[in-house]
Amino acid sequence: MTFTHCYRRPQKQKAYEKLQQNGISFVETSESYALAEAFLLKFISECEHGDNEQGALVASTFPNPWKNALKTRSLPRRGANAIVTAAEQSCDRMGISSMTLYQVQNPWYYIGGSTALAEGLLDVISDDHSRYVGCIDMSLSKLAKLQRKLRAQGEFVATNQFEFSLTNRKSLGMIEACKKLGITPICTNVFDGGLATGKYTSTNPTGGEVSKGEGDTGPYPVRKLEKLDALFKVQDSLREKVNRRIGDRLMKYESGQAPKINRDITTSQIAINYVRAKGAVPLISVTNVKMANELLGCLGWDLSEEDVEELDKACKSCGV
Repeated sequence: MTFTHCYRRPQKQKAYEKLQQNGISFVETSESYALAEAFLLKFISECEHGDNEQGALVASTFPNPWKNALKTRSLPRRGANAIVTAAEQSCDRMGISSMTLYQVQNPWYYIGGSTALAEGLLDVISDDHSRYVGCIDMSLSKLAKLQRKLRAQGEFVATNQFEFSLTNRKSLGMIEACKKLGITPICTNVFDGGLATGKYTSTNPTGGEVSKGEGDTGPYPVRKLEKLDALFKVQDSLREKVNRRIGDRLMKYESGQAPKINRDITTSQIAINYVRAKGAVPLISVTNVKMANELLGCLGWDLSEEDVEELDKACKSCGV
């Protein structure tokens, strides 16, 4: 779950509690999201599992210093101390003694080079501001170099975050590279802005939503949707196939003993579990209970190797 500031706070809090109560406890935020860390403090304290050691696993981010400098009209933060200070301030704003994960976004060019970056991340861990450290959108060569520096000091880069989805597989190689380096890949934009949900097709370009006006054909050009028709058909057929598979599995249990597993799989959930099947952690922005339920519906089942192969072939045939 990605935590950003949202004016519909009651909806987001209900979604947060729903996920927490059902075992999804990882929450990512950033100091660059207006008031987000302060709001997360309230959510953690008000949630039934408010103790951070038993409840939320919190991640925050040291944002791009140049963007931050433009926003605050100040000099960009540089050097190892800047990372440590920012991590400490994030903990203070969220009312926790230590985060689970602290990430540095696009870090290489503006904080004093690789040595300062490594020193800063090591200090964040040694000062107990975060148990693990990670990166966002770091290239493979720089990621491998940073991993070597941290390994030499007995620590490691735990994560690297980047975009990946069923309809945007450009970073597929990065997933495999991260795993070889002992780094957990975290994938964002899992729905590719909505395209990977399978909701919008050439025959249903509005996704079933009410047209906003005469001539409205939905958020994507029909020609683009036609190019992906083969993938969407496989996605929908797998939705039905997985539903049948779950039904057959649950029939083997006696009444009252069957596990609680979603029996109404959606194409969006196929897209989420495709990312999981590739060995990455999908990070979804959840703003209401409906979205929380969509995410929870991915638990208890997986795509088979055959399912993944079908999707891979469809992606390749569509040029994805």
